[in-house]
Amino acid sequence: MTDPKDALRQLLEADLTSTRIAELRFAPVRGKFDVAHLREIHRRIFQDLPSAGFAEATPGEFRPPLNAGATWMKHRVLECKSGPFFVAYSKMDETARHRLEDILSNKLPGADTQLGRKEFTEAISRIYSELDYVHPFPDGNSRTLRSFTSQLADRAGYVIDWERFATSAHGRDSLYIARDLAVNRLAKPDIEHPNSIMRVVSSMSRLQGSPELNDLLVEAIRPGRSIAFERAERDQAVDAYPELAPAYDVLNAASKYVVSKGWDTAKTRLAIQSVKVALIAKMDSGEVVRYDQRNIEHTKDSLKAQLQQGSDRSNDPDRDR
Repeated sequence: MTDPKDALRQLLEADLTSTRIAELRFAPVRGKFDVAHLREIHRRIFQDLPSAGFAEATPGEFRPPLNAGATWMKHRVLECKSGPFFVAYSKMDETARHRLEDILSNKLPGADTQLGRKEFTEAISRIYSELDYVHPFPDGNSRTLRSFTSQLADRAGYVIDWERFATSAHGRDSLYIARDLAVNRLAKPDIEHPNSIMRVVSSMSRLQGSPELNDLLVEAIRPGRSIAFERAERDQAVDAYPELAPAYDVLNAASKYVVSKGWDTAKTRLAIQSVKVALIAKMDSGEVVRYDQRNIEHTKDSLKAQLQQGSDRSNDPDRDR
């Protein structure tokens, strides 16, 4: 049974840090995505804890290195799976620190890399796993890495919906399992203690066949321009993503075409929405929509086919049987 004092302490910690994480979305750390950048994100998230009575909190500070033969290991408790699960991390020794610097020096996608959605998902999954394995901070690594990778994704033109995994026990467990499997693969060659190796191998064996991190993130990552086109007003979206202007021109041309056909309001609205959905699907695949005659004619042909399909259904005598 959880101690009421511990529960209140956890709620206070979550409240203080969630506020700082929200602030980072609107005022991200300005840096080079290097070690100093990562440490500053951790410092900002946990900056309120020492003065709130969390004496053990060390915002922005790395955990000390382990002695030879020791293993930094976490006992993972899952909501949907019973039994002990373990994940091992780096010793945070000189080798681990060099590895951290290497990860953050020349392997990060930038604004000029123009990676497709699939390639970016693979890259960010690898980067997250490597950083998670190093696990540089005593606590708060997951929150720090989510903020860091979200900001990195934004620079590359993408959005990672980390929140989708927090909405259910299955989502939370799936993310834990995918991360832990990737981390244990990296950790296994460097584990020295036999008991630690046994725990890690057993955990990996029991979780084998679960979705990999890359498989989970492929549905959680979308181009920023897709989301802007889907949700924002035109001026706001084009201001943030100038390359969206042709997509709005295609949508406008489709609207004029539909109006010229004299369709009723419901059918007009449905037709325009179908064009928008098709454009979003193209953007999600990584395509930049262009305004040209070929694209316009293709859109008109799609609308004609939709109209014909609707007409065929309405004339089908067996339609409502």
